[in-house]
Amino acid sequence: MLASVRGTVVLAAMVGLWGAGAAIGAADTGRVQVPLASGWRFKQAAGLTGVEAPQFDDSTWATVTVPHTWNRIGNEGLERSPQSNNIQGPGWYRLRFPAPPAAPGSRYFLQFDAISTVADVWLNGHYLGKHEGAFARFRFDATAAMIPSGDNLLVVKADNTRPAPGAPTENVPPLSGDFFMFGGIYRKASLIVTQPIHVDMLDFGGPGIYGRLSDIHSDTAAVQITARVTNSESVPRRVRVETTILSAANQVVASNTSDTGLVATGAVSVVQANLNIANPHLWQGVSDPYLYRAVVTLRSPKGAVLDRVIQPLGLRTLTFDPDKGFFLNGKHLYLRGASMHQDRPVKGWAVSDADQEEDFAILADLGANATRLAHYQHDQRSYELADAAGVIVWAEIPLVNEVSFNGSAANAAFSANARQQLLELIQQNRNHPSVALWSIANEIDLTATQSQGPSRPASLLEELNALAKSQDPDRPTTFADCCEVPAGAHAREPIVGIADTIGYNRYFGWYSGHFADLGAMLDQAHTRHPRTPISLSEYGAGAALTQHSDDPAGGQINPHGRPHPEEYQNLYHEAAWSTLRQRPYLWGSFIWNLFDFASDSRREGDLTDINEKGLVSYNRAIRKDAFYYYRANWSSRPTLHLVGRRYVDRPYGVLDVKAYSNATQVQLSVNGTDVGAASCADGVCLWHAVHLQSGANELRAVADIGGAAASDSVQWTFAGKPTEVRIKAGDLTGYVTADHVRYGSDMYFSGGEGKGINAPDSPTDKRINVEAVDAPLYDSYRVGRFSYRVPVPDGKYEITLRFVEPAAAAAGERVFDVSVNGKRLLKRMDVFATAGGKLKGVEKTVRAASRDGVLAIEFQPVKGDAVVSAIAIEPAR
Repeated sequence: MLASVRGTVVLAAMVGLWGAGAAIGAADTGRVQVPLASGWRFKQAAGLTGVEAPQFDDSTWATVTVPHTWNRIGNEGLERSPQSNNIQGPGWYRLRFPAPPAAPGSRYFLQFDAISTVADVWLNGHYLGKHEGAFARFRFDATAAMIPSGDNLLVVKADNTRPAPGAPTENVPPLSGDFFMFGGIYRKASLIVTQPIHVDMLDFGGPGIYGRLSDIHSDTAAVQITARVTNSESVPRRVRVETTILSAANQVVASNTSDTGLVATGAVSVVQANLNIANPHLWQGVSDPYLYRAVVTLRSPKGAVLDRVIQPLGLRTLTFDPDKGFFLNGKHLYLRGASMHQDRPVKGWAVSDADQEEDFAILADLGANATRLAHYQHDQRSYELADAAGVIVWAEIPLVNEVSFNGSAANAAFSANARQQLLELIQQNRNHPSVALWSIANEIDLTATQSQGPSRPASLLEELNALAKSQDPDRPTTFADCCEVPAGAHAREPIVGIADTIGYNRYFGWYSGHFADLGAMLDQAHTRHPRTPISLSEYGAGAALTQHSDDPAGGQINPHGRPHPEEYQNLYHEAAWSTLRQRPYLWGSFIWNLFDFASDSRREGDLTDINEKGLVSYNRAIRKDAFYYYRANWSSRPTLHLVGRRYVDRPYGVLDVKAYSNATQVQLSVNGTDVGAASCADGVCLWHAVHLQSGANELRAVADIGGAAASDSVQWTFAGKPTEVRIKAGDLTGYVTADHVRYGSDMYFSGGEGKGINAPDSPTDKRINVEAVDAPLYDSYRVGRFSYRVPVPDGKYEITLRFVEPAAAAAGERVFDVSVNGKRLLKRMDVFATAGGKLKGVEKTVRAASRDGVLAIEFQPVKGDAVVSAIAIEPAR
């Protein structure tokens, strides 16, 4: 199947109503929108009663401003901060406000851009209704309960109880997820006053006007705009509907006037206008995100303005090809994307417009042309920013991990809420030119995969896919798969192929497997599903800003724990992007994630309650090294970034230096001394065996990039001596002994594999301890056939080798030789026999002279694999 979208016209919803000069201005829109931001009283508590009553005493409650959340989660350090608040349950809000001046017969609508997760709303003691779902805008018609000439009392109960059988959220997606569900009125709230005849306010929170392209050529575009007109008067009324399209320069390019005929009392009349735009200017993504504006005005038969909705309008076509990828307006475009969650430190989900604008500015700086707004509907401002920037958006509902608590198919209530959330997502965002796909799920069988239990999501996915196609036939559907069912795994239903396209969430080299597995997996999927367009919807690795490695290939990563050296993230993304760029059948890929984000299940890297796979820190203050790797590959902006600026205190005096740049070559100096030029390939520039001086070192890189001068510098210190080198084999971050002797992480090796005595993610209470002085020196090792080429000045040295037998059960199972510069100095080394058993540390010291500035230490298996845990080199005494 070729998933194709032909001729989609979209109207991008904007906050508020835009004026268009004297003829069309904000003053004559026919409606008033009043923010409900300040003066709220708040209390987070369960078991309260009578809160909705006007006489309830809230004088002791906190005063807050909306947007607001009571939760605070995610901090630096290895323990949860005492300032954290991860309480999930009901929170109560009360606000007294005066009604704005309005004509008799006006309609009053309360609008909430999002409340998490279940919201109950009262006005003046009258129950307006319930909304279930944490991410969509919703409205209640509050006209019957409103006091037009006095103060009004608005009461909201927000409940983000963790989903479980019997909980208020038991049938509200998501049932689980690797992100924290902040509670509260965390997006804007407002009162909208309209005339009795108005554009529909109750169409799943949508704008009430929708557009579609019926045909397009270079000289003309046929646009179809539909308006939903509501009559709340007591008698039928005739309404004149004016539809106008304005250019970016505010010139009328098309217009149409039609009559609704009599609109019955309480009815919604659907009015369609067909317009032609001469010489249409397409929305061309980041290269030219051109936006028209569509204006729908309702007038009385005498010409009085009853209502007006003004929204940006973009014209573009989308095509997804299973062999050639993605095409925008007929031109191939690989979607270089990054996913984004919506939270920030302290603020949680209660972010501002300025916060979202900063996020999209960072995305643009990266050089991305797409984003996955994960794993739920984001604030309208984000979609508007994508429209204006030309960023292609993957939009999705929060159907995550599972559709039930026991692996069965979704029940009727859960399915109904999933349908509701999808309808809200589509109706509120179908007019955004940036939105290219509707995603109906994310990793929906992950829980079943982890528990090796059943999973039955197929019927719900089929239902949601059909709903999306019926509601918006011009956009393809997709979802993100974690765990495609292998042949014979009958406990989980096969689901790839239900949607028009598919995205794979795969983390080879992080959670499982090796970097090289990614390409093979994608190729196999392409062969297995030859008619389904494929993307990589998630890939990434954690990066702690204070944890570092001298060679991130030196040991095993602990994906669910600590440490997470920043350099490993660099290695991961270099390998991943090298793989992705070679596969033209992919329509896109999305880094997980652009920013670190809150997840109360995480104790990883140097953070607590934070998933630190972001290319940018949680507070947006620091772009990690890998950010610049992508910028060097994706952006035309001059980029030159020396890698490792946060790894200041270096244990080794000779090391490779790396820069990320889109220059052809880069010149490097250390303390003013020229090191030479490095050619740059695929954004990576590398200098081998650069010597640091003892003490402070300034490394400076300079380049000419397209005629623009670029430079960068870092400050490193080397507190050691060139004649002393200490290596902790098989380790990623190094170790400092009890007597303050520092060992760097594994370095200078070739061959073998770095491992640990304990599995990287083994629980603390089940970890195996080695019998030895300074036992942590022995808890990692390099194993196999391998060698080290250690740079030291020529001279005579003592080399102390530390060993532990990690696995053998008897003497003679592992035997190997050790040679230095070609001379065998340890013959038939049997660690088990020498140490007197397994998991007992032992050391051997040999003497050798370096040759041409190198000690070449070779570990040569005789029986089984060679092994070493630590190497210490110092001048012979």
